[in-house]
Amino acid sequence: MRRKDKEIADRLEVEELLTNALVGRLGTCLDNVPYITPVNFAYDNDKIYFHSAHEGRKIENIKYNQHVCFEIDEMISIIPGRRMPCGSTTEYKSVIIFGMIRVVADIDEKTFALNKLIEKYAHDSPRLPQSSDAAKRTNVLVIEVKEITAKQSPIGKKVVITPTSTNI
Repeated sequence: MRRKDKEIADRLEVEELLTNALVGRLGTCLDNVPYITPVNFAYDNDKIYFHSAHEGRKIENIKYNQHVCFEIDEMISIIPGRRMPCGSTTEYKSVIIFGMIRVVADIDEKTFALNKLIEKYAHDSPRLPQSSDAAKRTNVLVIEVKEITAKQSPIGKKVVITPTSTNI
């Protein structure tokens, strides 16, 4: 990471960001053409799970190249520049993951992944039983995390912007 001063080094904070983010962005590449897909996902123990159609550009890309990048971010606020608009900045946190992706074939792992998604996005819904037909029909993908970085800005003490008074 270029800006070590912005690094989020606390593993628990990184895992909390991954657990709470609602949308992740999956980056794939085929023939030097990058492709980004927003996905709902569940994070568990250095794995990112999501469900998918059985066909499409994302699936074609990962058939030929299992190296992927995955990103989540939390935009907290815009901090306006005091003297000029170009002095504005964004308060944010982000996580970037590099890893290998695969289609989950094992029915128990698929059921586990789908139940993690249900728990996250539809927590009042019933969980799938082991070996359910829904798990058998659903395509589930998993990213095995190889490298993870996280950063935040601004760092240190939070900047508080107070409105300037104007004479009317």
